[in-house]
Amino acid sequence: MKNLIKSAMGSGFKFAATPSRLPALAALCLTMGIAQEAAASTLAYEGFQYVVNQPLPTMAGGFGWASGPWTQLSGGMVDQPPSLFYPAALPPNGDALLTLGTGGAARSFAAPYNNAASDLWISFEEKTSVGAVSGALVDIQQPLAVLPDIAVNKDAGGAITLNGVAAGFSAGVGAVDFFVLQMVQFAGGNNIVNLYVDPGAILGPPSASVAVAGPAFQAAQFIYQGNAGQLLDEIRVGTTVSDVSAVPEPSTLKMAAGALLLVFTAARRSRGSGR
Repeated sequence: MKNLIKSAMGSGFKFAATPSRLPALAALCLTMGIAQEAAASTLAYEGFQYVVNQPLPTMAGGFGWASGPWTQLSGGMVDQPPSLFYPAALPPNGDALLTLGTGGAARSFAAPYNNAASDLWISFEEKTSVGAVSGALVDIQQPLAVLPDIAVNKDAGGAITLNGVAAGFSAGVGAVDFFVLQMVQFAGGNNIVNLYVDPGAILGPPSASVAVAGPAFQAAQFIYQGNAGQLLDEIRVGTTVSDVSAVPEPSTLKMAAGALLLVFTAARRSRGSGR
């Protein structure tokens, strides 16, 4: 995008950055920057696009997962509308997964996704229904039991932890919580795992960070446990934050800010020259 703007401003192309046109130009720059990040592809997705009340052991949709349906470890879970929605998340599809009785479920990815060549991002949405007892756990396991896993827990009081480290509190009963995990690119030594709980329009600092020992982290299996009345939805895996949320990459924000600076600089020069 930088080259595009430079060529547009340094060649024969000219535009009048008048005050009336600045909002449109600013929007164009932001759109161009965000679109560049959106080009990355999502590795895995599960939006629970099934038939209402369909039981979990028959759910084999989405993409990026191993062949076959979810495994019901205990309790009972079914498809239940509507989809969960959070403003900073990507648009939802299908319904959600409702836990009828306290239990757990698991599903393996098509192949272990790792953070050797780039960051690995995983997001999901979770909600405690009105009248239900809060309490849910998402556990990202590696292929070998001896390798450490990543556990995001919400207890009965709504307190959230990442591998036991405090990460704030749930938005509350009846509200959707949006969780974004980042496994920082592995460069020898420990893996750094960041958890963002209910992020806004800008990702901001992580709610919690932990070091996970070992080689590059390999996300092999997604495990979910919940009390009756818990809802899970919109599981996404990717290599950029834009693959798993509507929050742009920090690099995108910097690029868009640079584009806006060029636009406003051009407008100031235009006013100064009397044109």
